[in-house]
Amino acid sequence: MMKINFAAVSQRFHGRLVLGPLDCSLRAGKITAVTGTNGSGKSTFLKLAGHFLPPTQGEITVMAGAEKLKGEMLRKHIAMVTPELRFYDRLTARENLDFLLGLRGMHLDEKFYRGLLERVGLFEQDICHSFVGDFSTGMSQRLKIAALLAVQADIWLLDEPGANLDESGRIMIARELQAARECGVLVVLATNDPGEEALADEIIALAGH
Repeated sequence: MMKINFAAVSQRFHGRLVLGPLDCSLRAGKITAVTGTNGSGKSTFLKLAGHFLPPTQGEITVMAGAEKLKGEMLRKHIAMVTPELRFYDRLTARENLDFLLGLRGMHLDEKFYRGLLERVGLFEQDICHSFVGDFSTGMSQRLKIAALLAVQADIWLLDEPGANLDESGRIMIARELQAARECGVLVVLATNDPGEEALADEIIALAGH
């Protein structure tokens, strides 16, 4: 059972307080939406939760049952999708996924790959000869979600997952989030999208500083 605890956490950049002080718990099998105005610290919250950024003050612990996860062990349990995630423009979708999964020591077989594409609304016959650099922003976002699903992580950290998606894409996001919750995944969304907020079991509203 995964759990992330924030205890008296604050974050400052160049002396300016951007988040906190904050106490909260994120739990497996729950979707938590982190909301707030631009600059309120939503993306920072995700980076703190995944230990990609150390807090200025306080402590963040990630627990798998009674075990505290750190470093490489923690990384194996986390998948993160952010606007900063970039694919290699001169590689195909398959080549990009193979590269990303290879960093985790994972292999993607052809049947699973095709199933992933269908789940996110991409189809092999349409994109097999295309470089990702030729994808629309919506297609690239769908490929990010495919990479997320391929990893099969216990913790999802998602920064505006519905960005650049049409209605069918937003429906796909909702379906995958609900399925992840049912499978016991710990899901955290940084979002101001009312549809994504409506999926959440809990909402953490950040106030700007």
